[in-house]
Amino acid sequence: MEQLTNEFVVTDLARQIETRMNHPYLTKHEVVPAVDMLLLRWMVEMIDLESIEHRQLVMATYFAHQALDLHDQVNSSPNGSLARQLKVLAGDFASAQFYKILTDFPSSYSDRFGQSVQRVNAAKCTLLLEKNVSMNVWLEANVGLIQTLSELIEQPYLTTSGKRMIEKKATALRQDQKEQLTTLLAHAVA
Repeated sequence: MEQLTNEFVVTDLARQIETRMNHPYLTKHEVVPAVDMLLLRWMVEMIDLESIEHRQLVMATYFAHQALDLHDQVNSSPNGSLARQLKVLAGDFASAQFYKILTDFPSSYSDRFGQSVQRVNAAKCTLLLEKNVSMNVWLEANVGLIQTLSELIEQPYLTTSGKRMIEKKATALRQDQKEQLTTLLAHAVA
């Protein structure tokens, strides 16, 4: 058997994600965003490429992340608008894909991811409602699902792509927050 490469697995998972999100109604209205290849690369860097279970967990985590991101975009559309309803529909559809994949795993995985989704949602609400939040809350809101994946597969989450993704998301932070984030990440690998 030919050895799998990270890029092959990323491309294959991206194709599977697009296929699963290819619902006629969502496609017709072009509501599903393109696959976030950096996010996918990040998760693939953590896994055993030969493990079908790990690849399925990456896909589940990706769908959960996508669902939360789509739901975050709901407020950018006017109340009652078709665009708003479509964002909710697409987010719910991605969430359904997440849970559908998790049915093939022990219930402890669903429990762990369910708790993670709750923590991520709470952290996102805190970021929206409060001014001076800790970088731990920012990390939870932005990478909590990835951290849960890394715990389940017992691999560190700070990969090369992961650091790039965090830096990309951190560009909107103030300088003092960026310094706090750098310190937190340094301790995460220690």
